Amino acid sequence: MAVRNVIIGRHSAVWRRLQARVADRAADAVAISHRELDEFAFAAQDRVWLMSYSRDAAENSAMLAVLQRSAAGEIVYLSSSSAIVARRTGCYGYPRVKHQAEQEALQLPNARVLVVGAMYDSLSELPTGPSMATSYSQLAEFFVDPRWPDERARTQTLFTRIDRPFESGIARQAHRVYGKLLMACGPLPCLLRPLDALLRILGARWYGYTYLSTHLWTMTTS
Repeated sequence: MAVRNVIIGRHSAVWRRLQARVADRAADAVAISHRELDEFAFAAQDRVWLMSYSRDAAENSAMLAVLQRSAAGEIVYLSSSSAIVARRTGCYGYPRVKHQAEQEALQLPNARVLVVGAMYDSLSELPTGPSMATSYSQLAEFFVDPRWPDERARTQTLFTRIDRPFESGIARQAHRVYGKLLMACGPLPCLLRPLDALLRILGARWYGYTYLSTHLWTMTTS
């Protein structure tokens, strides 16, 4: 029986940019909104890609609960490399909520977690300095032909570390000093929120949990 790909998150930014890349090779793909979950007729041949995300953890839990009751054969929860930050601190909302959803997805016997980094088409979309990133081409290849470490694997990472050059020596130095400050904050990195706001105004995109997640993954894989 042929697999039918069902995407939860028809309006998600990731699916909008991924759709054109897989259209010719996954013509069977059906994309629905999270609001259509209760009415959709899932089947045993369905591979469900959960790309919808809510800042409200309870809403994410509700989506997983509906899928748990459904007849779907396989569930793939699309998580973020930033979720690793929740292992160190709960002060950042996005990593905390994504980590919780990851753990809840892994409680379902037919669910797996695919961890992606910052999504990009062009490297210019990524922050300067190091970041954990996934190209849309990488995700498209996995979507069309999912390859897990083995049949029983429950998680897979699909990102690489990419280092973009800083605009100047001052920018490089600012990144280094910020890292020292962040490490000094220990489990309370959100103490740097005022500095994060200033960096955002100045156009930097590597601060906060983006910096911390890259650091943690680098330490984990080195």
